Amino acid sequence: MERRKFIKTTAIASTIPLVFNHIPVMASSEVESESLHLLATAAAGCGKILVIIQMNGGNDGLNTVLPRDKWSELTNARSNILMKETDVLPLHYNETTGLHPAMKEMQQLYNNGKMLIVQGVSYPNPSYSHFRATDIWFTASDSDKTLQSGWLGRALDTAYPNFPTGYPNKDMTDPLAIQIGSTLPFSLQGPKINMAYSVPKPEDLLNVINETSDPAPNSDYGHELTFLRLMKDQSNAYRQTIQKAYNVPKPQSPTYPNKNSLADQLKIVAKLINGGLQTPIYVVNHPKTFDSHENQVLDTDKTLGKQAENLSILSQAIGAFQEDLKLMGKADNVTGMTFSEFGRRIKSNDSSGTDHGSGAPVLFFGAALNTGRGTVEETPNPVSGMIGTSPDLPQTATVNDQVPFQHDFRQIYATIMQDWLCMTEAQSDAVLGGSFEKLPIFKTDKSIYYPNTDFVKIFPNPVTTNQINLLFYNFINSTIQVTIYSLLGSKIFENAYAVDGDILNFTTSQMLASGTYIVQVVYNGTKFSTKMIVL
Repeated sequence: MERRKFIKTTAIASTIPLVFNHIPVMASSEVESESLHLLATAAAGCGKILVIIQMNGGNDGLNTVLPRDKWSELTNARSNILMKETDVLPLHYNETTGLHPAMKEMQQLYNNGKMLIVQGVSYPNPSYSHFRATDIWFTASDSDKTLQSGWLGRALDTAYPNFPTGYPNKDMTDPLAIQIGSTLPFSLQGPKINMAYSVPKPEDLLNVINETSDPAPNSDYGHELTFLRLMKDQSNAYRQTIQKAYNVPKPQSPTYPNKNSLADQLKIVAKLINGGLQTPIYVVNHPKTFDSHENQVLDTDKTLGKQAENLSILSQAIGAFQEDLKLMGKADNVTGMTFSEFGRRIKSNDSSGTDHGSGAPVLFFGAALNTGRGTVEETPNPVSGMIGTSPDLPQTATVNDQVPFQHDFRQIYATIMQDWLCMTEAQSDAVLGGSFEKLPIFKTDKSIYYPNTDFVKIFPNPVTTNQINLLFYNFINSTIQVTIYSLLGSKIFENAYAVDGDILNFTTSQMLASGTYIVQVVYNGTKFSTKMIVL
């Protein structure tokens, strides 16, 4: 074929598939324009970022977030896969619930107010088909309806009705969404076009950033493929902005786990966030399937097996990512969530596995979550870091029993759109095709309440050593000033401390004399005081 003719027939516009490693992908693909549009514009205006982790296959929620207060019911239902209760990781201020022992990093996040559990997430008349259930989550449809666009796509199309025409522009220079995974998620499909910049694997995005690709064969086909890739890169309006953001140096970075594809994806996302990319939506994929009909655990050790491996990958990746955000000072502006298309049955099967079920927990992670003890007092279930209750399980479960439905997944979507991505209630209702009650997922002005008398407490009190332990009313992530005064007003001790959580332990330079003191804490410009007795 003549080169000129080749150019005419193969020139790639931003609205048709790109090719990475011989796999067609969409730069602004024709799958999810609507949702991403509204979300991206709104989010660009408020500087918030949402990272979605898809856990394909249907995660067993009862072997992820374990109801410690329903242990006898669990034992009756799934003795062949249930670990010992003592193996479950306990959670701060939550005696009813624990995490799988493979989730140590997420336990730490929870205990520091950086993780939130939404219990019993499903929808009326749930589907137990992988394909149909995934479609429902992506499109936010009723179970008896089929939609041709995704919830994120519909949102973004409202905000950017002419995309991709005229984009990028001075108001939005960057991709509206970036997806890393084998397939384009239909959640990003708009009425006309997919809004995601998508690549099948992390290394494919790195190829774009580094302007490299897999070697092409030394043949006529290979030469034309090389030329096609060049044309693709030249026509890709977002390549340079992605490169520029990725190459911004970070002063420090945590150690990401090796041989962890999810961590590889999140590491790239962190680099782009650090580089100032305005992209408000990132979608990444867990590399393993959660479809555990058999051998979910090892017979010799119920804490190990497929489930443990999958949750370890998840926990380690999220832990490193969250630490990265903290080090770059962006933790307050990024929220992540996990989801799976459905949960598993209460009762295990005879193959040391679990079959398709309905309700399951959705996990959020980030520094902007509404997790403080004082923020949930007015909610139906006032447990720090959890919305909803432990699943109500029957004493003797049958194969037909399901984890009870507590929260519609569209309540989560409505909350994300309104409280995180700065959309109006009317816009959210339009995207979802109806009104759904929000959940108290994010910190708001109303949720952050610090009563002067209870904001900080000393434990134990009286103090018998020079170590002083402070317990705060809510989780905080800030530098605070601590000053100790005598009752006569003399300053005895003063220092500043970085606090990430709700507990601060510090030591004074020397043991204080027996007596009564006033401990003053300055947080966000407000002074809080409490009495301390030294024996």
